[in-house]
Amino acid sequence: MKFRVPDGATPIEETSDLLIHTLLTYEDLCTAEYENILEAVGMHFKRKKNPKKNWLTEEFIRKVHRDMFKNIWRWAGVYRNCELNIGIPFHSIREEIAKLCQDIIYWNTEKANMPLLECAIRIHHRLTWIHPFMNGNGRHARLISDIYLHSYGHTRPLWSENSLSNMGEIRSKYLKAVRDADASNFKPLMELTKEYMKV
Repeated sequence: MKFRVPDGATPIEETSDLLIHTLLTYEDLCTAEYENILEAVGMHFKRKKNPKKNWLTEEFIRKVHRDMFKNIWRWAGVYRNCELNIGIPFHSIREEIAKLCQDIIYWNTEKANMPLLECAIRIHHRLTWIHPFMNGNGRHARLISDIYLHSYGHTRPLWSENSLSNMGEIRSKYLKAVRDADASNFKPLMELTKEYMKV
């Protein structure tokens, strides 16, 4: 089976790790994943993380992905071991995730003096750039960023996941903002995030 995915999405060419064999279309898959993700969101927003503790670790990053997709895919929470059409080489994933976790510690210091929302945007972008998992990387990056904001009691964006999953103006705008961030221009992603905070 091969799911036809929207432009810019990670291709789903291998479905042997799919845990639900009754999913016939990409829409079926999205619905099943959405229900699993809702469970993960409820779990991770039930209580705030203590911003004074170093909780945003490599282990936590994998745990969130596992919680989001554990009912759908066997590889939930497991770093990919192959190259995709986007993302860094798979053998560099652990090293880059470790660097991100160290950067977050620094960004949270008085010396860095980085605004909270900018830090969340950089976490969001870096995870999409690394693309650590076989799939679900954009949704995972947004949730990790939202959990970070939640830990500080900051307003979180209410992303339109349905619009971001299907090709259209909203998805195109989002993908362009992420690509601009690849070139160190974080302003479009910042503005887009703020837009969704007003919903």
